[in-house]
Amino acid sequence: MFMQRALSVRAWSGTNLLGGGDGAALADPAAAAAKNAGKNRVLTDTLGTLPQGEVHIDDVPALGDWKTAWDHIAFEGFLGSRMTLQTTWQGCDSALAAPLVLDLARLLARAHEAGISGPLPELGFYFKDPDGGPAALGEQYEALLAFGARLREAR
Repeated sequence: MFMQRALSVRAWSGTNLLGGGDGAALADPAAAAAKNAGKNRVLTDTLGTLPQGEVHIDDVPALGDWKTAWDHIAFEGFLGSRMTLQTTWQGCDSALAAPLVLDLARLLARAHEAGISGPLPELGFYFKDPDGGPAALGEQYEALLAFGARLREAR
């Protein structure tokens, strides 16, 4: 959204409150650093530069499989007007991931039926840090749509 509207992102900070296995796993400083490195790669790939700011990850076991993610984004609008966008997302990680996993299973089964095997960078849209294929989310989505069309034609 920011890039498509030529809005310069100056800073992006956030806090993630995680329960369950994610919270426990990311309580380890090395795991949290790897997770934040992945987030930084996504921001850099999407925005062309890494904005100022940090993401904090806190383990809150009482949340169970639920999480809360808060982001504070500072950007420049028309004529350099400084603005902020804040988002809060709360939800169940499993309920968010389940339909994605089902989509992946269906796409892989269809690819197998069509005789397609091996690495599928066309499915990078489903991963924060995909292996191969385009890095930008919009390009990943276009690659996924093209792959879907290819699978339909392979009937």
